[in-house]
Amino acid sequence: MIGTLSKTLSNTTCSSSISTPPSSPLNLRRSTFHTLARRLSDSKNDFFQQIPYHQQQLSSLKKRAKSLLTSSSVIDHFKPDRQHTSTAIISVDEIYRRINATHANNAYTSDPGIPPPKFLQPSTLIDEEQSKQILLELPARVHGLNWQLIFSTEAHGFSLNQLYRRSMEVDQDSPALLIVKDIEQNTFGAYISQQLMISDGFYGTGESFLFTFHPKFQVFHWTGNNQFFVKGDVKSLGIGSGEGTYGLWLDADLYHGRTCRSKTFDNVQLSSKEDFIIASVEVWTFVD
Repeated sequence: MIGTLSKTLSNTTCSSSISTPPSSPLNLRRSTFHTLARRLSDSKNDFFQQIPYHQQQLSSLKKRAKSLLTSSSVIDHFKPDRQHTSTAIISVDEIYRRINATHANNAYTSDPGIPPPKFLQPSTLIDEEQSKQILLELPARVHGLNWQLIFSTEAHGFSLNQLYRRSMEVDQDSPALLIVKDIEQNTFGAYISQQLMISDGFYGTGESFLFTFHPKFQVFHWTGNNQFFVKGDVKSLGIGSGEGTYGLWLDADLYHGRTCRSKTFDNVQLSSKEDFIIASVEVWTFVD
């Protein structure tokens, strides 16, 4: 820098001796330092102006990395063998089980005293106790987030297309909680690792699971047998598959549904009947 400054001073002195009356050395030094200070200030301003852009890029990279870490392909890459597939995604309920297992009496309670989730809109299908049971099974990344109702047959009609449209109005990477009640008053559903949508093939990750409150609360997590998590088209929505059946299947009019054992989740029949008539449907997402 000293060499550059000396060269600058030399050039300035030479040029001034040709075209302008000579200036004092003190004035020349002041002019040079002012020029350097202005350039440094301009560089600093450019740097600070670029900070928001780099922060946005970093946020996008973090979001993409989280998506990749929860993808089934990454899970498959790191799991050593089939017996560990069920522990690839650890729910909060499983964490409490392991904590309670270290106690002397080995007593396990399904309600460790956590508060119920905060609903931004009321639910007509589940109560507070049922929401807490579901909450315990959800991945830790959605704990502490508010539950937002994005679709209900009561408000938006019995239309699968409307369900898709409402779901795609939120972030596609945001998880979805599908709750169904049939005319026999059985309540069941699914947690999906991303929003419900029309797709050419299956999508979703090992975070997904099926659940039912008939006759008691039961949850069926990913078995690792296949990756047939969710598939949607204009005619139907299917969750969990294998050998031509779905763990949970809904038709385009959200009128008729079917539930069978699936290889994806090894679930039992979620309702009292294999074929059921839908009474109501809700789809929830999770927001700050």
